[in-house]
Amino acid sequence: MYPADSVSHAISNDSQKIMSSNPDFFKELERLMGLEFIWDEKIEDVVSVQSSLTLPGEHMEIDNQLSLFHLLKAYGEALEKDQRELGQVILRRIGEKGSPVGKTLERLAFHLSQDTEINQGENLKQEYLKNFKAAFQALYQALPDGKFAHFAANSAILEAIPDDAETIHIVDFDMGEGVQWPPMIEAIAHQHKTLKLTSMRWKEEDCNGAALWRFEETKRQLNDQARAFGLKLKVEEMGIDDLVSELKKKRGGRREWLVFNCMVGLPHMGRVRNRSLVTEFLRVAKELIANFANCSTIHKGIIAFGDGDACEELKNCSDFESFFEGNLVHYRSLLEYLEMNFPFNFTEVRVALECLFVAPYISSLAWFQRWEEIREGCHLEAGLGLVGRRLSKDIFMEAREMVEEGEDKYGVRIEGQIGNEMVLEWKGNTIVRVSACTTHS
Repeated sequence: MYPADSVSHAISNDSQKIMSSNPDFFKELERLMGLEFIWDEKIEDVVSVQSSLTLPGEHMEIDNQLSLFHLLKAYGEALEKDQRELGQVILRRIGEKGSPVGKTLERLAFHLSQDTEINQGENLKQEYLKNFKAAFQALYQALPDGKFAHFAANSAILEAIPDDAETIHIVDFDMGEGVQWPPMIEAIAHQHKTLKLTSMRWKEEDCNGAALWRFEETKRQLNDQARAFGLKLKVEEMGIDDLVSELKKKRGGRREWLVFNCMVGLPHMGRVRNRSLVTEFLRVAKELIANFANCSTIHKGIIAFGDGDACEELKNCSDFESFFEGNLVHYRSLLEYLEMNFPFNFTEVRVALECLFVAPYISSLAWFQRWEEIREGCHLEAGLGLVGRRLSKDIFMEAREMVEEGEDKYGVRIEGQIGNEMVLEWKGNTIVRVSACTTHS
């Protein structure tokens, strides 16, 4: 577990309470993001072409919602039947009825319609990228997804560390801004061990969305954190082939304990990774953990996996149409609880966060690629023959306290055959799933 005075307490809901009760936070956020300068100029350009924003009456709003619902179903059916031209016609109509500042379904439609050649959201995104860090901090603090996933994964890792391990080597699938690791740095410092963080280097074409963080900047921030706690830390970046080569050379070396950490589909990450890369990463993790001889330690390494994508929840869908509709439900829920966490009078902040972090996930093209991968057998964890590692009751209870289960319709539950999975849900819909696994003995 984290030490009592750890910065992990930042993942409590206290910051969320402060944000929701303090309008000055949002005003300052608007200033930092420069929204007071770009709102009128950019948003009005977009909404001026949205027919649904002509201040409709109550009945017109209902008609627009109902019309959108049927259009979205028709679009999914067209894709299922491979009627591409019809699908594009329907999608353009969906775009006409969508809006970045409308009701939840209208916002979902707006982001989905960016798959067309007329991508109105791109202009907004380019403006908001100028103040990306402020937007990132706001999203990470406001939503429980990332904090929940990072807490559960870090706690599972810390509970599994063998006493005789001298170096904890964590291989991170997508380190990004590195926000998961400051609590781990402090916890390992208290154990007087050495920590090594390896960030995987992937090709740009393997993800939907440009890299928003520079590795050298993340490395510098993590090293600063380590120095503050007197921890010996090494941070590096390498490709997966180089990683395999290096670890095979170390077999039988010093007491180094392996951890593979894989976070995908969490909103704050703002980019969609190719699912086949996730499968490859987990396969390599399984092989290296199984074959890595750790001197006297007999303990296997661990794989921590956090998944905010909808596809694993929908892998048993009978056809793409139902898979498509399942994704609509998942991301509509995400937009709903993002709206819940930001006051109505700060719509522009929410629009900025949705354009930067949520929009990359709402793509019928990406969903169809996911569906193809599922049909080809790219199932995660179970299909790789991994063995679950039970999550403790302490982790479960702390996670429930962190998200204040029962308030704001959040819930936490333990799943998996041996209780190795923890799920965060909102209004009954799975938002993120975290699991701990290892290999056969």
